[in-house]
Amino acid sequence: MDPSRLSTLSSLTDELEKNIPDISPKLSPLSSEISQEPAPQSAGAFLRWRLESLDHEIQYFEVAELAVVEAGKEADRFLSRVQNELSTLEAEKLLLLEQSRFIAEGMEDATKAVSDAYIEELEYASAHASRNGAEVTRKVFKNKVAVYLNSVKPNSMHKLYYCNVLGKYLASSEESLGIKCAPIVPFSFETTQLAYMFGTEEAALRSPRNGLMLASPIEEALDNGEIAIVPCGSLDDNPTEWKVIVLHTVLLDKPCWEDPSTGEKTMWNAIHDKPLVWQNSNRPARRYLYLRYALTWLAARLKGYPDWEKKLPSGTAWATPDKPGGYLRSSVLRVLASKIGDKAPLPEDFIAAGGFDDLDSETKVKDQASAIVLPCLVRDHLEAKKTKAAAEEEEDDDDTDEEEEE
Repeated sequence: MDPSRLSTLSSLTDELEKNIPDISPKLSPLSSEISQEPAPQSAGAFLRWRLESLDHEIQYFEVAELAVVEAGKEADRFLSRVQNELSTLEAEKLLLLEQSRFIAEGMEDATKAVSDAYIEELEYASAHASRNGAEVTRKVFKNKVAVYLNSVKPNSMHKLYYCNVLGKYLASSEESLGIKCAPIVPFSFETTQLAYMFGTEEAALRSPRNGLMLASPIEEALDNGEIAIVPCGSLDDNPTEWKVIVLHTVLLDKPCWEDPSTGEKTMWNAIHDKPLVWQNSNRPARRYLYLRYALTWLAARLKGYPDWEKKLPSGTAWATPDKPGGYLRSSVLRVLASKIGDKAPLPEDFIAAGGFDDLDSETKVKDQASAIVLPCLVRDHLEAKKTKAAAEEEEDDDDTDEEEEE
């Protein structure tokens, strides 16, 4: 239990014992069970320790609440305080039970003390839960990602955002030279089946850890499967690092961005195999990038880019021996890949590096449901990109015809 919580508990206990007869014998045995030992320093051990501590703290305040109610009107002034403490603890426990994988992953990736990382990840999880059932607009999502990644240029007359690939501040715009906040996993994928694939109660795709700030052409290329984001070094490093691989070879000699004020062009080959750049130590969640990589792999296979597989690292690059647990349910990954395109599987070393399995009795039924829903979502996503690309090609042909007529 952290010092501030111990202080609150001690203060409230003193007041209750002074004002409510016979409460001390009920609370003393329970207060002795609340851990005052230093918290473990690994994420998994910390979460197990915190859940056990929460059980003792919740039991303590449940007994205190009953004692206050039994004491009658004389103790009414303490009831709301006790109930507030109880509600706070129960909300924390619920978040831990529902989102422990996300919270643990965020703690593992943090560069700060484990207790500070826990508080921060709990705040992210709580912010998402508070919006459950309400639409999170792209503007709200963009603002959350910008704060998380420290993307906004300080002391600027116009709001500029830092592109995590180009390493430049760009204006926010829907035009081709502007910047976009890119959800790594599309919002349209947020279903109970995706949450099951993640091994959580919610997919939490509105989390700021599911976002990158990218120049518009780069965001579009990521969405189309023309570029991949892959680990740069070991995923056990803190903070984790990532790089861009251009899979669609024809792009390499073309510009991916042009400075509107100077006309200076950045070519695709200038960002190929180059690390992403950051303004702080915060990073997107590994599980979102892992799923995005699987989507990119499937898209590239369907489109048949020349030698695209040779450009990608071995699937073992996604392994995290010091951060065990996996990102996605292996059984669903395998079924998903088998139902897309020519039914060739995802690389087994990739699944082994980042997948997890469990023996839950409901797994088979949920696997079957996921096998129906998720392939449809992926197919719709890939087909939408394919249709858009075809339409743009047709527009280009029309423009060429008009020029010839002139």
